[in-house]
Amino acid sequence: MARYKNPTEFFLIVNAVLKSLIIFLYPTQCRYCEENLDPADGHYICKSCWQTVEFIARPYCETCGCPRSQTIALPDKIASCNKCPDSARFRKARSVAGYDSVVGAGLRLLKYSGKTVMAKPLADLMIKAMPMLFGMEDYDYIVPVPLHKKRRRERGYNQVELIGRRLSSTTNIPMKTRSLIKTVHTPPQVGLSYEKRQRDVKGHFDLSDPLEHAGKRILLIDDVLTTGATANESARVLLQKGKAKYVDVFTLLRVLQKL
Repeated sequence: MARYKNPTEFFLIVNAVLKSLIIFLYPTQCRYCEENLDPADGHYICKSCWQTVEFIARPYCETCGCPRSQTIALPDKIASCNKCPDSARFRKARSVAGYDSVVGAGLRLLKYSGKTVMAKPLADLMIKAMPMLFGMEDYDYIVPVPLHKKRRRERGYNQVELIGRRLSSTTNIPMKTRSLIKTVHTPPQVGLSYEKRQRDVKGHFDLSDPLEHAGKRILLIDDVLTTGATANESARVLLQKGKAKYVDVFTLLRVLQKL
């Protein structure tokens, strides 16, 4: 240690050597770019990949949030498009990023691989995007889209609730985790058409206490918006049975269908 200027310098060098040795012996790979993951990066996805996230920005449909092509001349705001759910019940829907992105990789780790530690960075992306998409003071409650009790038992948690807890604590908007309930267990909807998705979710949601939503401004949150069928049916129940004032939809991801 004598040839170092001070003990701090020595320990910094030792720490760097140990860190390099750990990476060499246990080279955990980023689940998105497959490069070796530096322990300082956090869990499963490297900092470089997180920095590539591109938030969905205008031009997009002002109703369903579906992005429009950047290559053609369009007005700043497009009121509605042919991807909007039939008779959309929600006031507007917005999403953070496209499904085929590092954010999608992070969600799949949380949703299908039990990596609950991913809820924090995913929630932080929603927190960062929210002021650009919604008025923070416009909501009385955050309501997560629920899982059926059978699916929740299988997974052990609702990934949307895990993300919503951090969103709620940061925005100070209370989250109602047991108000909207899914009454019918349905198979995964991946690959289904809008018409089939709409049939699969019709009448499958209910409210545990309709009176608590009367006149309330609801921010409905979910992990992915594909056709909008689930969001639309959830909003219908909150508005018709719960007498909510309005429902806006906020999802982490959007399956992009550029127009």
